[in-house]
Amino acid sequence: MTDLNSLSKEELIKLVTQKEEQLRIAECKTEEAKLLAKQAQEKAERRERSNIRFAHGVTSLALLLKGVNGSYLAEVEEYLSYADDEEAKKAMKVLYDMISYGIKTIGVTSVQIASFFAHGNEAMKAGETSEEAYAKAQSNLKELKQVRSFTNNVKGIVKLSNAIIKASKTLDASTNATVKTLQEISEINKESEHSPAKEKQTHRGRVNNIESLPEAGPTKATKISATCRECGEPLAGFEDLMVNLKTAMTDFEAGYRQQNTYTIGFCQKCGQAEIFMDPGQDHPLFPDRHMSTKTILSWNQAMCIGIPLERALKRFEQEAGLGSNTGSYSLFDYQRFYLKPLFKALEKLLQQRDVLVCDETPFSCLQDQGRGKLPASGAEAKGKTNYIVALTTADHAPKPITLYYYSPTRSAENIGRILEDYDFETLVTDGYSGYRTILKNRNQDKPILDHVRHQSCLVHLRREILKVVLPSDLFKKLLDKPEEFLMQQLEKLLKTDTEGMRLHAALRAINSIFLFEAQKNDGLISSEKARLAQAKLMKCLDRMMMKASEGLVRQKGSVWEKAKDHPAAKPCVYYLNAREDFKTFLENSEIPPCTNKVERAIRGVAILRKNSQHKHSPQYMEAMCIALSIDATLRENGVDTFRWLQDYSQALFKHITAKGITQLWKETGCKQNKFSIRLPEKLGTDGTNNPYLPENLTKDFDMKPWLDSIFNPSK
Repeated sequence: MTDLNSLSKEELIKLVTQKEEQLRIAECKTEEAKLLAKQAQEKAERRERSNIRFAHGVTSLALLLKGVNGSYLAEVEEYLSYADDEEAKKAMKVLYDMISYGIKTIGVTSVQIASFFAHGNEAMKAGETSEEAYAKAQSNLKELKQVRSFTNNVKGIVKLSNAIIKASKTLDASTNATVKTLQEISEINKESEHSPAKEKQTHRGRVNNIESLPEAGPTKATKISATCRECGEPLAGFEDLMVNLKTAMTDFEAGYRQQNTYTIGFCQKCGQAEIFMDPGQDHPLFPDRHMSTKTILSWNQAMCIGIPLERALKRFEQEAGLGSNTGSYSLFDYQRFYLKPLFKALEKLLQQRDVLVCDETPFSCLQDQGRGKLPASGAEAKGKTNYIVALTTADHAPKPITLYYYSPTRSAENIGRILEDYDFETLVTDGYSGYRTILKNRNQDKPILDHVRHQSCLVHLRREILKVVLPSDLFKKLLDKPEEFLMQQLEKLLKTDTEGMRLHAALRAINSIFLFEAQKNDGLISSEKARLAQAKLMKCLDRMMMKASEGLVRQKGSVWEKAKDHPAAKPCVYYLNAREDFKTFLENSEIPPCTNKVERAIRGVAILRKNSQHKHSPQYMEAMCIALSIDATLRENGVDTFRWLQDYSQALFKHITAKGITQLWKETGCKQNKFSIRLPEKLGTDGTNNPYLPENLTKDFDMKPWLDSIFNPSK
């Protein structure tokens, strides 16, 4: 060990410098080792992410191969663009081989469809496994991106179907079941021809009706009665007892806030208060509010036609100097306190209908997905996808009603809970298995004669068949050939009796069923004649679907499944699993053969979903469903929605205000000109019996005349 005391000053400096250099070198080596370790770790993580993502891509692509569609190329590019190591690149080539083989197997391109309609079910050749497979798969994917649209294909089917019918007439009926069925369908259509339809009146085009629009402006009640509505007694001290309630605000925009006056009369004999207003006069939402009901009605109508209100309401609140969310809260209160009593009245009527049509569509509720601003008590996530369930009366049913309900999930349990109070005899739905579960539980322990019947939608069956028989470019070229050549080719296919010809015959039967349904609804033929023809056509449909199913399906327990990976197998399985339910409509002319009416009803919800994307809480979802229900029911009964709701809201406001002021007069002994509404969420559980709750104030409102005005608007 060196004795530092024996060293000179220069030697000490040299020793210190040497030690510092050694420390610096050691630190550099440590940092370099850490950097190498970090790079190795990041490389391992990148490799793991690449392999995991590629594995997910392989799984997803394998599923996609079962049903290729126009977005297939985008899916492939998304999953396969992330190959950053040699192992992934090698696996990609193998996957392209699989894609190449899969495309050949599932019958998408012209070659596959031609094979499908050709004689027999010859096996496809396996895809190449060499370097050529890589280039060939890319070429096939590019071709898929240029597939013709569904609409153009449907137009092609009409031409092809007419050509097939014409070709079938040239053959002997004993050729096979398909030719016989096609000729039988033609005879049914011919025998049941109706008289020429009346010429429909065309629309007049643009009409200038500005002169007929009402003039806007502040109003004051003028036509008032000096007698009590309850007992007929003159209102004592009438001039002194009238109190003008002014809820005027800044003139922000015309109709933006109400500036109207209503008057109050008090009956000294029976202690009742009376509210006087002119027809069409605006009023606040509640006596202690300043927001105009006409303004809220405008927002409500905008929401019902799919206009998103979030940004508009924020701007409105800023310009008007209102508090945050005042607009949305006011709309929410209007829907749950003004419209809900009407919704419940309509619900009671719909619950007594014999035939109901039901469908559902997704609509996100953030709290039920565990997202958004959750309450302090927390909220349990109920499902990744939430739904709105639509219930409506059948086409051309008297007093049509359409109602919407919020359901956290699409489960049979949740939808069954909505339907449990309905006393229907027939339910018309699509092929979703949850409805069969609901009806099975409902019919349990009931005699057969009391069973609720189920009509499965024929349009959905038609869609499944269309997906298979869409004409390829092969048939497009075939239709462009001379008629003589076309007839020869179609006759050859008909004689061979391929699955494609059988499904075309089934499609022809379904189209004819809907032709007679339209004639019946238009009053061109009687219901009895239409059902007789449709019963014959259903037999033709059943015969063709059973023939097309031969060798393609098998029964497993109580359900049918595919026995062979063949394009025609899927519609056959769909048909067989609901075979008896497709013909329920033949028992009663009021039962529609499809769910078209309810699908039209949910179209507006789909537009609103596209624009608004979600609702925050289940309560707001339910309020939205109530508003949509009232709007849909008024529209399908031909009622002027805005004007009717304005009159209805004024009547309910007068009822609420008179009842609240009367109650306050009894409690205090003093005549008051306003009172404060109590909201349930602010009172808690102890305030349920509070007389100033909106539910209690609207409880005894007479809804009958308003229901009558919906279903008899001319009276």
